[in-house]
Amino acid sequence: MKRWTKVYDDIAIVFYRLVWRRAWPIWVGALALAFANIFMFAYARALGVFPQMAMWGSWVYNLLGIKVEAPFAAVPLTPPHLDIHSMIDFGIVFGVAIAALISEEFKIRKDDWQGYLAAIAGGVLMGFGTVLMPPCNVGGFYTATMALSLGGPVAALGLLLGGYVGGLFLKWQANQAANAVDFSAAPVGEPVKKAGASLQPYIGVAIGILLAIVAFIYFSLGKPKFTGLLLFGALFGIIFQRSRLCMAAAFREILVSRNGTVMKWILFSIAIGTVGFAILKSQGYQQMHFVFPAGLHTVVGGFIFGIGMVIAGGCGVGILWRSAEGYVRAWIALIAGALTSGSWVLIYGHRVGEGWLYGKPFSLGHQFGWFGGTALILLFLACFYILITYVEATKNEKN
Repeated sequence: MKRWTKVYDDIAIVFYRLVWRRAWPIWVGALALAFANIFMFAYARALGVFPQMAMWGSWVYNLLGIKVEAPFAAVPLTPPHLDIHSMIDFGIVFGVAIAALISEEFKIRKDDWQGYLAAIAGGVLMGFGTVLMPPCNVGGFYTATMALSLGGPVAALGLLLGGYVGGLFLKWQANQAANAVDFSAAPVGEPVKKAGASLQPYIGVAIGILLAIVAFIYFSLGKPKFTGLLLFGALFGIIFQRSRLCMAAAFREILVSRNGTVMKWILFSIAIGTVGFAILKSQGYQQMHFVFPAGLHTVVGGFIFGIGMVIAGGCGVGILWRSAEGYVRAWIALIAGALTSGSWVLIYGHRVGEGWLYGKPFSLGHQFGWFGGTALILLFLACFYILITYVEATKNEKN
């Protein structure tokens, strides 16, 4: 009996180290993300986070007495805890918090006033970018491309250029900070004392139990889809936190450091998802789901959003993820992004997709058939991959 108990203990230790103590290989995150998105689409809807945050901003304005509609028709004005789409965002926060605490990576991380100013600027740019593109790099590029929306590939151009401009700003900011440091006046650090056993894993387990309780409450209130999307969101949060699959960094690093490793795996993830989405849509299931308006506004919005996500330190998913890890800068960027996008109807006079500004939703599946549309998306992904490989090769030539 003792021998078997030791075996079980050893297996538990190995599992804990593999899942929670070591970062997942990026390919694991890419695969998990693709299949989770396919299954959530089959269950209810696909992954996207910023329209919900825009609705939160509109909801706050209404609480303050400023009457404004939520900018996205698919996410109408609703108290956040009663909005089914918000369950994904709340789940991501739950999942990241659980993963960060169990792996002992949670910490309140403060910044200086310049960092907070950059967070506000980044949030504002993302807020305007998400309503122009629409919506964000995850919904408007990653999932939209899987969904055979022309807007996905078109958004990639704006996001790539915006990520490059934002990356140049970060490089300039880093050089300015480095030049301002007086290393001769640096204080001598004291030896770090070994800390005792951390309580973080236990808190992480407690939050996991809280997640289960909240999920059960929604289920008992006759809202099973709320429960499902909340749990799917938690799964996405764990995937992002453990694999560090940052889409903002993926766009930024292609042209700034000429390193396309992360984006290559994201393209592989999209390819898997495209096949899954095409199979479901070809059977008549939610054929226009995540098919967005495409036009010049898509490029412009992607460009603005790309700059914002880089200087804010994360895209829509990124600021949710880093908020749950304790980054104060991400909290500020989230508030700025929600309030900016939530004011869109006041500024523009129409909701997203309406009026003179936007093009028409364009489904490659409807225009070229589901097989033809899938082939076109896979061709786009292959061309993007070749472009990244070429950019990486030019870095090697200069070195």
